Amino acid sequence: MSPALAAFLRPSPFALKFATKGVLAMALALYAAFFFDLDRPYWALISAAFLQTRPMSGMVVEKGICQITGTFVGTCVAVVIMGCFAQVPELALGSVTLWIGLCIYGASLTHNNLSYGCVMAAVACMIIVVLTSSAPDDFFSVALARLSELSLGALCAVVVSALVWPIRVRDHLGQLADTAVNATFRYMALAFSMPLEADRAGSQDTAGQSQGHSQAQLKGQQRERMAMLEQMMTGLDALNNLEIDAHSARYEGPQGKGRIRGVHLLTRRSMRLYATLKALHQLRHPEFFVPSQGDDGEAMVPTGELNQTQGQEAERFSQPTQALMQRLGAAFQSMADNQGTAQARKTLKELRGECLRLSRGQRSITALEARLLFSLREVLGHALVILQAREVINHPGRHQLRQPSMSWHRDHGRAVIDALRAMAIFSATAIFWLATAWDNGAVAMLLGTLFSGIFVSRGDPAPIIPMVLKGLLLAVPSVLLFGNVMLSHAQHFVPFVIIFSIPLFLGLMGSVVPALAGIALPFVVFNILLVMPDNGMTFDVAYTLNRSLAAGIGLIVTIIGFRLIPVPGAGWDKRQLIRATASDIRELAERSTERLDSWFGGRMGDRLLRLARHEQTRSREQEARRSGENASGQPDDAQQQVLGMPLLTLGLTGMDIGRGIGFVRRELGNDVPRPVQHALRELIHALADDYQRCARGESPTRMRAAGDRLCEVIEQHRTMSRHKQALLAGWLTRVQLTLQSDALRQQRS
Repeated sequence: MSPALAAFLRPSPFALKFATKGVLAMALALYAAFFFDLDRPYWALISAAFLQTRPMSGMVVEKGICQITGTFVGTCVAVVIMGCFAQVPELALGSVTLWIGLCIYGASLTHNNLSYGCVMAAVACMIIVVLTSSAPDDFFSVALARLSELSLGALCAVVVSALVWPIRVRDHLGQLADTAVNATFRYMALAFSMPLEADRAGSQDTAGQSQGHSQAQLKGQQRERMAMLEQMMTGLDALNNLEIDAHSARYEGPQGKGRIRGVHLLTRRSMRLYATLKALHQLRHPEFFVPSQGDDGEAMVPTGELNQTQGQEAERFSQPTQALMQRLGAAFQSMADNQGTAQARKTLKELRGECLRLSRGQRSITALEARLLFSLREVLGHALVILQAREVINHPGRHQLRQPSMSWHRDHGRAVIDALRAMAIFSATAIFWLATAWDNGAVAMLLGTLFSGIFVSRGDPAPIIPMVLKGLLLAVPSVLLFGNVMLSHAQHFVPFVIIFSIPLFLGLMGSVVPALAGIALPFVVFNILLVMPDNGMTFDVAYTLNRSLAAGIGLIVTIIGFRLIPVPGAGWDKRQLIRATASDIRELAERSTERLDSWFGGRMGDRLLRLARHEQTRSREQEARRSGENASGQPDDAQQQVLGMPLLTLGLTGMDIGRGIGFVRRELGNDVPRPVQHALRELIHALADDYQRCARGESPTRMRAAGDRLCEVIEQHRTMSRHKQALLAGWLTRVQLTLQSDALRQQRS
């Protein structure tokens, strides 16, 4: 049975509860609106419907507060506009256009439900000005009615969400935290358990394997790589949802703020862990990072350099170090399989002590191996903190934690594009309304403004808007049957609500299925908007079709607007994020060493999540393309595809560079000789420049000389111990290899 049929014929208990809660909230809002004799009760229904899309108690409260606040602000702005331009509708609509652009600009820069509040400020102002432009004397009564209706719907949704089968944000956050931690540990288990390339090559030579076996081995490596990618994406997706949903926990009691701080700690440390793991995996498996051939089959790396990176990595690390990494893989796999937290902490502390003993017990240790052992200790330390963060999320009362929130990346260029698009959509529908004097033209203006704002948070809303149009097409026959035929026979409120709730219940039940949500939720909204239940409603089929036509025009104009002014894609985001990251790397030379890591990590967290979302989209497109090629009979060239994650890898490299700079600055301290300070500043600027170069596919040119200069100056002035100097040299070598590898990957991608 297809998922679409199963959603209605075999619904899950959660779907039935979700639909029941939504219908109860809307029924309560409708009854209250009728009881208080409000002018347009259907606005209370729409308000309750939008708040029930995420039925968790804290989220409904937060979204309701943002909706009421946005509506109040929009009403105040409408008062100012009508006070100035009540006699000139054209100027009033022009002022509304500017206000819509400002609100959508703010929605694009904000996150969580604050974005929804900005959209509601635009919608409330637009509704009030448009409805009263022909009758300015009724302005205050209309403004008060809209504010009352939307606030009433929000209040009813909050009450039902809190009393009927309440779903707590804390449980949701706990599940997401478990998913993120377990996926991270599985990724670490795969990374450390994968044997070295030289070991594979040796076993292949001993057994005398054929060339066909070599191809099978390449495919096996690709499967291992894809398994790691899948676990990383699972973890990053859970972290992304955690950061989006965590702020609602503050409305579920005094422990909510503790959970929020735990989420910030988990996200920040997980990002650092992924950056360190990526560097460690590159040291152990350079064959995954330095491609030997381009798409045309020509060598991209000289044979001598390739042999050095692929044939000698086993000699880089001693046998005890390799055995330790195998133990790490087994330990993390056990932790991912729900090993107890206490036992996991004990295991991590034992392994961390073993790393320390190895680093101090080996005399002839190379700079790279010293850096690797130091990074292993960092990884284990991050894992311990991640376990603590999960405990804080689940049991915040047991821990006292002070953790600053993340700094969100704000793309002002994209916000301007979103604002211009929303203004263009509203202007087109407003001109159409003025030119035709069509009563239902306001519906087109409403939908254009609403959806151009709601889709701001979507990476690529182009595929979603046609689904909204399908929801409208399905809602029209439903409204004709239930709204015009059956409702006309309802003489009392109870049969009226029962009949009216049937399509709403079905739509809410289908919205639980992700594949149907883009159709089912608009189906619910359009059923309310086209029926328009109130005390003086008429059952006119022609009026319903006329209103449906206006809704279709509004959606078509919105689709055209997104086609003509598309959302900036991955290329735009990549350039903006890389430029911002390089700017932050340069700023590390000037900022105080106190809380340097928390400042840089907080700013990088949101960037990594954005790059991860683009990486997920790119991976799905590549998988679909490969499936199409295999289905058409073409050979599987998976090994010639761009391996790894070129977008996310750049973000992880930036995180690793920033953390390394923080380590160097802390080890040098504040009282640094001027030559060392100057050499460190030169290295930081060289790293930022080479980071931008590798993002363009160009090899690094400045950091090697700047790094050598810094090491020489440090040795001359003895500002760092021998052991720390070895760690610094190992880090510089690793970063050089990383930037070269990233540059090659960007060329191929």
